[in-house]
Parts: sequence; structure tokens; C-alpha cells
Amino acid sequence: MKTLREKIIDYMQRSEQSTRGWFCTWWFKFHVVGVSGTPEIRRELERMQRDGLVESDREQTNNTKWRLIKATQEAQP
Repeated sequence: MKTLREKIIDYMQRSEQSTRGWFCTWWFKFHVVGVSGTPEIRRELERMQRDGLVESDREQTNNTKWRLIKATQEAQP
């Protein structure tokens, strides 16, 4: 079974072209299976940012966007 991080990375890689690479935090709630809510998603995205996998755009109030920087095998747990 895939971890939440793996599911997020898979979704971002598959959908990158159609979204120009940026995804709102809440978007994953509707497109990643097995997620209990936005706080869980935000925590994982923030961990991914600390690990250098994603970058964030906090330009809009209450609507952080995320973009995948890299998703290599060694970076995934």
C-alpha cells in the first residue's frame, strides 16, 4: 500500500501538464484516495517541502499552492 507522500507525488507527476505544475492543498482531498482531510495533506506537503521535494506559493491568502521539485526513488520513504 502506498504512503500519502507516494500518492501525492504520483498524482502531481500524472497531472503536472494540465495544471502547470501547481496544486492547491485542498485539491488533493478530492483526487488522492485514502486521505482523511486537508490538515493531514498540509502536514505531509510541509514535510515534503522540508525534504526538498516540493515548493510552495503562499501568495494567495488561505490558498497555498504546491509544485513538485523532484521525485527520485531515494527521496521517497
